[in-house]
Amino acid sequence: MAIFMESSKEREFSFDIRRTVILGAYMRDWQMPECRIILSKPDTAVHVEVYYFPADDETTVARFATVGLSAAHRPNGQAVGTEWMMALTSDLGGESVDRIFTYLCDLIAHHIEGAGDSRIPRVMEESPLAPANWTTTAFLLDELRGESEELEEIQVGSERVEILWALPVTAQEAALILSEGVEAFDSYIEEIEHSIIDPRR
Repeated sequence: MAIFMESSKEREFSFDIRRTVILGAYMRDWQMPECRIILSKPDTAVHVEVYYFPADDETTVARFATVGLSAAHRPNGQAVGTEWMMALTSDLGGESVDRIFTYLCDLIAHHIEGAGDSRIPRVMEESPLAPANWTTTAFLLDELRGESEELEEIQVGSERVEILWALPVTAQEAALILSEGVEAFDSYIEEIEHSIIDPRR
């Protein structure tokens, strides 16, 4: 019993350090988060926190970012090793923070259980779990874009944690990425009138 308690305390301490480092890096760029939600599965030692960083005004970006996803282990024993950042328009595509938290937790749980590794780009095809007001019902994980270079990788002790760009995409965009690659998607996005972070494009 004492060994288990010590192990649990060590995990908790390790997570506290991870949170301090990663959340600190986020806050240097995005200021204070407004709230968070915790996804916890004690039987598998999965503990992921998702933070909401609101936009300063209507012209700036709102963000949701994970802390702890990198330490979660897949069923095959491999650590996920990455965190996610989702950037959205200030109005969140007409959805509530709680609804987006729920959606992200569903995606995260699916990713931990169903993805064999963290290779990118990774496309999750159209899902009924996506927020109702969004036309972007599929999902892309790729290299971080539009943020400071310091956030691309964060050093946590001896571990280098990559921050991935978590982007809602339309079913048509997902099909384009799967058939022609991310470069074709980038070219497409440059030509459309909507912002890439607008989930109602």
